[in-house]
Amino acid sequence: MSPMPFSKIESAFNTCKSHLDSLGIADPSTAEIEAHIVSALLVLIVSEYEELIEKMFVERAGRSGDMHLAQYVRRTIARKFRSPDLTKITETLGQFGEDYRLHFSDIILNTENHAAWDNIMRGRHAVVHKSGSLNITFRELLSTYPKTKEVLSALRGTLGVR
Repeated sequence: MSPMPFSKIESAFNTCKSHLDSLGIADPSTAEIEAHIVSALLVLIVSEYEELIEKMFVERAGRSGDMHLAQYVRRTIARKFRSPDLTKITETLGQFGEDYRLHFSDIILNTENHAAWDNIMRGRHAVVHKSGSLNITFRELLSTYPKTKEVLSALRGTLGVR
């Protein structure tokens, strides 16, 4: 399955890269500006992912034709996916069916994509909750981000949604 485009995130990456490139390595404020940029990007990425994950589960529930079930799933998922770590995703898939959980787990768990997802979630957690330190550079985030889109592609395929 092809990776999903996230125009808002990718536009932000391009804009931020352009600004960082214009600073130059000798500029003493470069490291601090980069940390602020990475922080903002992490929050943006996870926010966009939360929204998409919610839409995927709601779309899957909507296929049942039962509007009450779809509404229940919408409300439940909206509360559950504030910082969508892989444990929450696999648990929720298991609630839809053990076959869903196993399928997704076989594709994602213990892979580079899994590690990339965890890095972004930890980074966002460090920023939002001021816990731990932000241990990811702009360059690392730029190379990690595409791998996290593979997690979403696997979820989309597992749920059989667009």
